[in-house]
Amino acid sequence: MKEEIDKVVYFDGICGLCDWSVNLLVKMDTQKNLKFSSLQGKSGQILLSNLKIDLNEFDTVLFKVNDQVYTKSTAVFKIIESIGGFYKIFLFFNILPTKFNDWVYSKVAKYRYKYFGKLDKCDISKFNIPGQFID
Repeated sequence: MKEEIDKVVYFDGICGLCDWSVNLLVKMDTQKNLKFSSLQGKSGQILLSNLKIDLNEFDTVLFKVNDQVYTKSTAVFKIIESIGGFYKIFLFFNILPTKFNDWVYSKVAKYRYKYFGKLDKCDISKFNIPGQFID
């Protein structure tokens, strides 16, 4: 019997770049293996609290695979791994040191609102995919 793996992407629900990225992930995830939750939502706030991260700190994507949680560039690479297919070509960047990848990730995160905009609220209803979005 195959064990079901729970994979949840936690993202900044008011970030334009994050919104665009989730839109892209929904399209890329043809097997529908991923679930999504805003860090500002109930589930996201519980996870942040459990990880002892400031409840108003939304500058990293979190990728939870069962009980393991990945952050920053490691989360991005794990998400790409889980989607598979052609997208695995981007795992090439994983040969760079994690410290460097996290530094690049942090720089993008720092300026994400400035360059990609900030939404008024997280509107997951626009994705119209029942069961893939959790609160």
